[in-house]
Amino acid sequence: MLVSALAIILSSPTTVFQSGEGGFHTYRIPSLYHTTKGTTLAFVEGRASQADAANNSLVLRTSTDEGKTWGTQRTIAKPEGGSFNNPCIVETSKGELILHYQHYPAGTHEFDVPPGWTGERAVQAYQIKSRDQGKTWSPAIRLTEQIKSKEAHTLASGPGVGIKLERGKKRGRLLMPYNQRIGQRFTVYAAISDDNGNSWRMGQPATSAPEVHANEVQFVELAEGAILLNARNQASAKMRCVALSHDFGETWTPISLDTNLPDPTCQGSILRSAWPNSGQPGLIAFSNPADQSGRKNGVIRLSFDEGRTWPFTQVIEEGSFQYSSLCRFADDRLGILYEHVVDNKYQIIFRQIQIEGVDHLTVLRP
Repeated sequence: MLVSALAIILSSPTTVFQSGEGGFHTYRIPSLYHTTKGTTLAFVEGRASQADAANNSLVLRTSTDEGKTWGTQRTIAKPEGGSFNNPCIVETSKGELILHYQHYPAGTHEFDVPPGWTGERAVQAYQIKSRDQGKTWSPAIRLTEQIKSKEAHTLASGPGVGIKLERGKKRGRLLMPYNQRIGQRFTVYAAISDDNGNSWRMGQPATSAPEVHANEVQFVELAEGAILLNARNQASAKMRCVALSHDFGETWTPISLDTNLPDPTCQGSILRSAWPNSGQPGLIAFSNPADQSGRKNGVIRLSFDEGRTWPFTQVIEEGSFQYSSLCRFADDRLGILYEHVVDNKYQIIFRQIQIEGVDHLTVLRP
């Protein structure tokens, strides 16, 4: 395969959420997913200000034409007080959609909440489900004791997407990426469900050296059966954190830093676009702001060796580029939803990504 023959064609940017419109001061934290039935869902936090805990609601728009047009904005989860944060979506083997998120009580922030499962100031975890492509959602179910350590102060899913394992003896298992803070240290791990999200349990956290603090995290399933973890580093080194699980998300190798993936301390997105097929390699895509000095220079990178190297890079947005979420359509097209700041106002932008120059890049659902 000649990487030089590859090309990425980007659609014109579409503003899906514009801060100051639709009843919210600010929109942040995108989560993008394309369902097996063909609906594209774009989730964000709708905030009363730019603060992380600003009476946030969870807001959704959907598309039935792969992002060319978008339906009416809807608030699907609104707190009675405090804030809902960190939308993270996954689809079960039955086609049911599960959204995880957390509740921060009013007047709290990530670094001033107490540890524990209960109490007025404790961070709580919830999920809601949809059986009709996001049109309606179930009442919220509290998950805190299932997926948060009792000694943890904070808890955060993704943000972005979870994964359903497509291969191996644990095919159908759901893995939701999580981080939590115990004392002053962040750790990352998988919340695991083997019953389509009816119950969850915690996998073991990935260990790391003291100078590495993995934080916001995403997973991708590898062809040889491992799971690759890719996370923000909250410590000083401006590179992505990576680790592998060889037991379907139960445990992880020690976290290392990927020197090929510079990062300014920000969330990123990773997903599989194609599985290896007939001797051809698979394709994994990754997006983040690839500038160690700030959240700018948004790129998409392509790997043809299961995330070991990233020989192809395409700039998506030269200027402001913050959190992002990739989705996979039914062929060699991807979608990306990302934060772009203009005049101190967040825009949530969608673009379609067409990959050309590799004949085998057809999405394969094993």
